[in-house]
Amino acid sequence: MKWILFTGSWRFANTQVEVDVRNAVREVIGRGDGIVTGGATGVDYFAMDEALNLEPDGSKLKVIIPARLEDYIHDYHTNWCHPPITKVEIDNMGSILRRIKELNSANLSEMPYSIITREHYFLRDSEEVNISDEVYAFQVNKGRGTQDTIDKAKKAGLPITVHKEYFL
Repeated sequence: MKWILFTGSWRFANTQVEVDVRNAVREVIGRGDGIVTGGATGVDYFAMDEALNLEPDGSKLKVIIPARLEDYIHDYHTNWCHPPITKVEIDNMGSILRRIKELNSANLSEMPYSIITREHYFLRDSEEVNISDEVYAFQVNKGRGTQDTIDKAKKAGLPITVHKEYFL
């Protein structure tokens, strides 16, 4: 089994991005591979949700977040709960991350931080690349975080499948 990293926008998404991510997750899991994400809103959320719809035990899903779970959710509510990110999206993200942890705590890797900086997100990107065999990128508006992950994956020699770049 290969682990496929799904990376993409956490801030901006539309129906087309969601449909593309969910279709790609169905393809990956359908061939017997697993999904890696960074546990954010947007692309990561769509990937986690679809993976759990297909494999409710969470066995085909690995998530890495840049802090302890409750600190991560708190950081989202404190620093990112403004348009275009809504409280509902953050609550949904928090619920799915808690569910993943309850299903199998080994499937949710929490980095040991309580205060999160940009550097912690970039460290999370590195960890995602380290445990992945391939990358599926869904880059919206030339997002820097997605580009950071793509650059790290290229440097590591991972195959990259960029479905397309979206501009919203």
